[in-house]
Amino acid sequence: MKLQEQLSNGEWVDCGDRTEYFLNRCAKTNGLTRDEVIVALGAGRTIRNDVADWYSNCRDQDAIERIRTARRAAAPATMVRCACGHSVPSVMVMTTTNGTSCPDCYYKMSA
Repeated sequence: MKLQEQLSNGEWVDCGDRTEYFLNRCAKTNGLTRDEVIVALGAGRTIRNDVADWYSNCRDQDAIERIRTARRAAAPATMVRCACGHSVPSVMVMTTTNGTSCPDCYYKMSA
């Protein structure tokens, strides 16, 4: 685990030798056990470590990187050829009165 705390400017910094201190604060603030905090952080959640400020959060940077890597490795999107002639991922296909279109051609095709 690489615990990080959020600063008032929104940046994240490593807790380093203060990891235990912040784990205990997270547990106390959220009414959880230390083990429950570790499980939540390991799942990629951000946990409050104090109620005083909007930025009083902790996260596990290793979990965040693991999740990002898994998302990048996900299967590529299925491409579809639209009536406008462009190929786009299937989730971006738009239906118009003149057939399917990509987002760029939507207004031209719906007139």
